[in-house]
Amino acid sequence: MTDKIDAIVDKATAHTRELLESLRVEWPIARLGLEGILDSLALDAAGHPALDRLRAFIAEQDRLRRDQ
Repeated sequence: MTDKIDAIVDKATAHTRELLESLRVEWPIARLGLEGILDSLALDAAGHPALDRLRAFIAEQDRLRRDQ
């Protein structure tokens, strides 16, 4: 069963993808939101593997935007 941190990261990345694909929000704004989620989760679960997935998602989106 997926734990809370995994679920939060999964929902955050899925929602961000939806927002970016629908052009309802630009990446810099979405990135700020994800950084806030990451910072908040890291306070209580610094070593959780889902945080690495969230960092990887942010880095991937940064690369995609930079290469456009």
